[in-house]
Amino acid sequence: MNEKEALLLIEEMINSTKQEVKDNGFYYILWGWLVFIAAITDYVLLMVLHNNNHAIVWGILMPLGGLVSIIAGRKQSKEQRAKTYVDEAIKFLTIAFSISLFIICFVMPMTNNNWRAFYPTLMVVYAFAIFIFGGLLRYNPLIYGACVNWALAIIGYFVAYDWQLLLLALAVLCGFIIPGHLLNKKFRKRV
Repeated sequence: MNEKEALLLIEEMINSTKQEVKDNGFYYILWGWLVFIAAITDYVLLMVLHNNNHAIVWGILMPLGGLVSIIAGRKQSKEQRAKTYVDEAIKFLTIAFSISLFIICFVMPMTNNNWRAFYPTLMVVYAFAIFIFGGLLRYNPLIYGACVNWALAIIGYFVAYDWQLLLLALAVLCGFIIPGHLLNKKFRKRV
């Protein structure tokens, strides 16, 4: 490699690192709306219709969201050219977040733990992840949404299950849906 090639390679690496993370907000919007719809539907089935199978909506919407996320992720990874340090950090954070959610959603129900902690614990994990995503993306609406999730989680530990569903809906509205749509709007302006 000669000097010219080395300088070109260094310039290319700097430009790749300086490249702003292009996040269109798709996953925040997708998962925000899925969780919002599931929480509100669960609440209506439980409190209005007094249906004992009120939680069935989670078993339908969450696997559907997982399938859509896998398909979208594969398509996105094929289209992505260069990976930055932030891209790698987001990848590992997403994996850690997914494993944590799996443990809470599938292992916790197998125990005799108090179910009153389930949704507030989810809000804490949501807050943790979106706070870091917001920091990595340098995007304040996600950071503010994380703070709202933490505050609602604290309240959630002290209220009944039905109120937790409403708090969860508000948490994803503030932490995923609104920042996701704002991020999507910002992304479309750049493209």
